[in-house]
Amino acid sequence: MDYVADYPSAADHAGELPSDLDRLRREDPVSRVRLPDGRAAWLVTRHDDVRTVLSSTGFTRDLTSAAGPAADGTGMRTVNMDGRPHLELRGLVSKAFAVRKIDGMRPRMQELTNGLFDSLEQEGPPTDLVRHVAAPLPAVVICELLGFPAAHHGRLSRWCDRITTVGAGGLDQSAWRELSAYVGGAVEQKRVDLKQGGRPDADVLSTLVHAHDEEARLSYEELVSLAIVILAGGLETTQTAISAGVLKLLRNPEQLARLREDPALLDPAIEEILRHQPVIDLNRVQVATEDVQLGEQLVRAGELVQISVNAANRDEAVFSDGARFDLTRQPNPHLAFGHGAHHCLGAALARLELKTVFSTVLRRFPDLRLAVPAESLRWRGGHVTLGLLELPVAW
Repeated sequence: MDYVADYPSAADHAGELPSDLDRLRREDPVSRVRLPDGRAAWLVTRHDDVRTVLSSTGFTRDLTSAAGPAADGTGMRTVNMDGRPHLELRGLVSKAFAVRKIDGMRPRMQELTNGLFDSLEQEGPPTDLVRHVAAPLPAVVICELLGFPAAHHGRLSRWCDRITTVGAGGLDQSAWRELSAYVGGAVEQKRVDLKQGGRPDADVLSTLVHAHDEEARLSYEELVSLAIVILAGGLETTQTAISAGVLKLLRNPEQLARLREDPALLDPAIEEILRHQPVIDLNRVQVATEDVQLGEQLVRAGELVQISVNAANRDEAVFSDGARFDLTRQPNPHLAFGHGAHHCLGAALARLELKTVFSTVLRRFPDLRLAVPAESLRWRGGHVTLGLLELPVAW
């Protein structure tokens, strides 16, 4: 299948939605595109069509039959599962991410956030909000939830940065092997803890080890892969949502002023940030398992499909004046956390982290502002997740 253009990255547009995606959604909503790994795919940009790809049995993440370098290595089979095997693995850890469980983390989340903002304040302006808050908070939180030492969050973040790189080489297998070896060591420690009376529900890794050793509910490869997927998902996406979300508010002072005047708007403001601000730059590619009609385009069985959640979240057919950032927008059926069986397991956790950070900023830094021109900020490209490399702020 030929392609029309390269996939447009938000990293090349200062973290904003590329105008090409807006144009394609209006004029050619299912179009041919070349992915960063060189393969051609159908790019799907309308809200309804993206929902269809995410929920229909006519598409799968399992690319074992797809040609090309990114028909991922063995370490990624768990990531690409669909159907009953995926639901069974998800069920093993879903309790740890249930809304009630996450609500119980509020005091600890606030404690961590306060400590990080104390460090930022002690350094004095200008200082980097990414380094002091946006990067360490989700890293420490997901480490504690999984059962990894929080002190290791820097090393784990560097591994996750490598395994989420996209390009012609596909998955960084060396990084995956190194991180797998680390998880393997943590598994052995959890086995010792469990034999000494530790609780299987003490953390996610203990739950997985118990399910593998005592119940044979998953393979060792699935155990390791699932731990890595949860780690990477909890680290990178929330880091970007925090830093880019703060930037979005600072770049929209009239909206920020309205939020300061009425803190009750915080929940809808978070949903609007999630809708309007690109976080995932390149969603996971899928393959059609049968012929599927998407709008006016017939996608044939075996053809690759690349959705753009970022484009779908601006669809005027669903969001009135979708290009406008409006923190009072309701309802807000955005797809930032996906849709269907693969709806983000950590959605409640991410929302709690965002609410804790933004409420703390509003309370402690009523005059927070950018310390550099917005156009000078650097965005990391070439990864699944968009990244703001630093966010210098003053107050």
